[in-house]
Amino acid sequence: MYTILIVEDEMNIANTLKNHLEKYGYQCHIVFDFERVLDIFQEVEPHLVIMDINLPAFDGYYWSRKIRQLSNCPIMILSARVSELDQVYGIENGADDFITKPFVIDVVLAKINGQIRRVYGEYAQDSQKRTLKRGNTVLNIDAVRLSTPDEEELLTVKELMLCSMLFEAFPNVVSRQQLLSAIWDEEMFVEENTLTVNIKRLRKKLEGIHSSLEIATIRGIGYQLREKDI
Repeated sequence: MYTILIVEDEMNIANTLKNHLEKYGYQCHIVFDFERVLDIFQEVEPHLVIMDINLPAFDGYYWSRKIRQLSNCPIMILSARVSELDQVYGIENGADDFITKPFVIDVVLAKINGQIRRVYGEYAQDSQKRTLKRGNTVLNIDAVRLSTPDEEELLTVKELMLCSMLFEAFPNVVSRQQLLSAIWDEEMFVEENTLTVNIKRLRKKLEGIHSSLEIATIRGIGYQLREKDI
């Protein structure tokens, strides 16, 4: 299930988008605190962002720039501004598409589907080339998925980064500090259990696809991706 973050201060529009998109299998999160958009983005780790321009505190252009510094996930501007300059400015600030209000909800859905296919699905460039296989399990970096021959799991951005490091190091141990330094901004405070929580989620997803791999905790050092003992 792909996750969409809706950054829209008109709650009737935000709820309309959420209700419609969830009917088509998307998981949606609406932002309510518009001074914490970047924090919420990092917490939710969405696969796509719908961004209004006129927002309390900072505008959508500002938040698009901030998000683009952290992620390449698609950003779709949704705004009542209709000038060509606004559209150009949106693209220059990191947006992938610009939709004007009032909008047709099915057009928005079609554009979202297109962005998802382009970035994560069958239209992703070289999606078959950027893969890592260990045991019976394949990590598809472009499609953001873990899979075995019969099952697959979609990853969050952080899970993908952790998984990539563990797959590349296999079967060697990766220290907690290496994982933290590579994935989280060193200047940002990270709670002690943040890495532990993400590793726990990855373990659950490996189990969910009946992977032959497991993530072992190496006490006092870090984590090791290895084949399960049979």
